[in-house]
Amino acid sequence: MLVETTRCELGREPIVFGHALETLVAEAEVLAPHVLDEFARLGLSPQHFLEVAYPVEVWSEALGTLVKALSADVGTAAAEFLLGQRYADQAMHSRIGAALNAHAQVVGPERTLMRTARNLRMANNFTDATVRALPGGKGWELVTRPLPEFVASHLLQMDPPHFMRGVLTRALEAAGAKGVRMELVDHDEVLGTSVFHVSF
Repeated sequence: MLVETTRCELGREPIVFGHALETLVAEAEVLAPHVLDEFARLGLSPQHFLEVAYPVEVWSEALGTLVKALSADVGTAAAEFLLGQRYADQAMHSRIGAALNAHAQVVGPERTLMRTARNLRMANNFTDATVRALPGGKGWELVTRPLPEFVASHLLQMDPPHFMRGVLTRALEAAGAKGVRMELVDHDEVLGTSVFHVSF
């Protein structure tokens, strides 16, 4: 399941870095160990070192498998949100995640929010994000989307919006935000865009 070094006609292929999948595997061990056989079929195992990067479809399939295992009790959206929170918690114990979290605690939640695009690309090479203040001091609008070079890629599968909401909510809380509210106000699966309103 290694990423091929050849470039597709659109440029770089969308990939997810191995440390992100390592975090997902660790969370699967805790939340739903019965899915580990499915993960092994994808080349992901807690008993083996993972590769540096994987095609995005490996990440998407692993994420979908774990969400499906969790959603029987709480529904899909709630399972995605829970997994996003748990994934963020697990990531903070990794070397990269611990460094990001230490920096976030220094700069605070607002600057952490403004750095969302940079932080998300620590996990993959294709996610972009923009943040703007909402009128009247009502918080911020956060938009996640694929980078322009990946917009037309048939290989790209963006993260489910409620998983993203869980990851970012937990990241803001860890940066010191109190009473984080992150509402999904629009999602276009075809374009891979999600719009959130964030306040704390």
